[in-house]
Amino acid sequence: MSEAGEIILINSTTCAGKTTLTRELQKISAKPYLATDYDIFIAMMAVKYVMLHESILQPPHHPYAVTSNAWTQEGFEVHQQVENPRTYRMMVGRTAWNILRGMTRAYAAMAKAGNNLVLGDIITERLLPEYCAAFKGLRVFFVGVHCSLAELERREDVMPNRTVGCARAQFGQVHVPGEYDLTVNTEKDNPTRCAEQILDFVANHPPRVFETLIGRYADRAVTDFPVPWW
Repeated sequence: MSEAGEIILINSTTCAGKTTLTRELQKISAKPYLATDYDIFIAMMAVKYVMLHESILQPPHHPYAVTSNAWTQEGFEVHQQVENPRTYRMMVGRTAWNILRGMTRAYAAMAKAGNNLVLGDIITERLLPEYCAAFKGLRVFFVGVHCSLAELERREDVMPNRTVGCARAQFGQVHVPGEYDLTVNTEKDNPTRCAEQILDFVANHPPRVFETLIGRYADRAVTDFPVPWW
């Protein structure tokens, strides 16, 4: 049986540079890492379950919901919370939560088969227990990516397929409890420098934080739906 691979779990808001960072880490690492994220799993659902802009999911098999309905209530809904400054809330129904739960177990299965993973996700305290339950017994480096709200909103405004207000909504939720093996700053350092910091840490330090988080969060379960992801 193959030795389990390691997981580099990168947590941050939208527009903080998770995807760019994971790809750069893959590029410069001397050993192989598989990179993926939640977008791949959300896109597995029929689009009728997802109340998002049509440019986010490909290909479009169904009309996109413009209002809440029985399908989106089982899936993902984005609700505007405040007009000025604009913020949103992502609500997740039972069917969609099963996707997220399965996603974390799929990550774990890949690692157990001997694959190294670098994952960039939006992990609020609501979703953290699913990762903790799935990653028991695995070697997990938990990395927080920081960037100022002003810079996140600047990026949101110019990047394609982004909605201004999501970063603000996530900003106060993503880094809770805020315990990491390592933090990097994508506003201060470029993707290569951040990737080098992560790889240097992984090569020279054991992972510690996630084992502690597993002890605190792994037994928490979501039973009431819909539930806010962020």
